[in-house]
Amino acid sequence: MTATLSDRVARLSYRQARRVLLITGLTVLAFVAAVSYVRRVDTVEVVATLLFLPIFLAFVYRGLRGGVVAALVATGIYAALRTPSIEAIGIGEFTGLLAFRSASYLIFGALGGWSTQVLEGSLDKLALYDEIDDETGLYNARYLLHQTDLEMARAVRYQTLFSVVALDVPSAAFHPLSARQRRAVLRDLGRQLAEGVRAVDHVVHASDGDLHRLVAILPETGPEGAEIFRGRFDERVRLFLTGRGVALESAPATRAIVFPGGDVEMEELRAVFRQLEADQNR
Repeated sequence: MTATLSDRVARLSYRQARRVLLITGLTVLAFVAAVSYVRRVDTVEVVATLLFLPIFLAFVYRGLRGGVVAALVATGIYAALRTPSIEAIGIGEFTGLLAFRSASYLIFGALGGWSTQVLEGSLDKLALYDEIDDETGLYNARYLLHQTDLEMARAVRYQTLFSVVALDVPSAAFHPLSARQRRAVLRDLGRQLAEGVRAVDHVVHASDGDLHRLVAILPETGPEGAEIFRGRFDERVRLFLTGRGVALESAPATRAIVFPGGDVEMEELRAVFRQLEADQNR
C-alpha cells in the first residue's frame, strides 16, 4: 500500500506541476537563446527565439486561448523587427522566414495551450479521487470517511459489527528531528503499520498541524478484538517512534470505537476527519 514514485507524481497538484513545467521550459528556452547569441546568430533571430518565452508563459497560465493570442502578438513583433530589412531588400526574401516563424509560434502556442489544459484536467481529476496520504503512504481522511460510510451501512444492513482504533501523536514530539528525518520516520511508520494489519483492515493517517492522527478500520471486529488490537497498535507505534528519536513524553492517546454502540463517538471522529479533508483541499 506504500505509495510508489508514480503515485506521488500522479498526486501532484496542477500548481506544483505548472511550477515544474515553468522552470524546465524557461530554462530550455533561455539556454537556446543564449547559445544563439554566443554563436553570433542574427540579433533579430535571437529575439525571435526569446519571443517563445511570452508564448510559453501565456499558454501555461491561460491555456489554448492565451497561447494562440500570444503567438499572434509574437508574429506581429517579429514582422515589425523584420520591416527595415523587408523595405531594404524586398519581402520576397523573407516570405518563407515569416511563414516559418508564424507557423512555429502558432503551433507552439496552440499545442502547448491544449496540453496544459489536458494536464490540468487530469491532475484535478486525480486529486478529486486521491485516497492516499502523502506523508505516510497510508490512506487519508477522504478514505476514512468513504470506508466508514460503507462499514456503517453494512453493519446496519447485516447486523454486524466493525471497530476503529484511533491514536493521536503530538506533532511537537517530532520537533527534535530534522525535516528530512521526520519525512523518513513517517514514511517508515506507514510502511510498518500497513504491513502489520490484516488484509481486510485499513490504516489511515492525517495531520492537522498539532496532531498526527492514526486510525485503523477493523471490519467484523467487536469490542474484545478492538481492545486487543488497541493495545498492540499503541505499543507498536510507541516503540517504533521512540526507537527513531521521537520525543514522546507520554504514551499516545488511543481509543477504540465499536459500531453499532459507539455511534456518537464514531460521528465525532468522522467530523474531525471531515474537517481535515476540507482543510487539505483548500
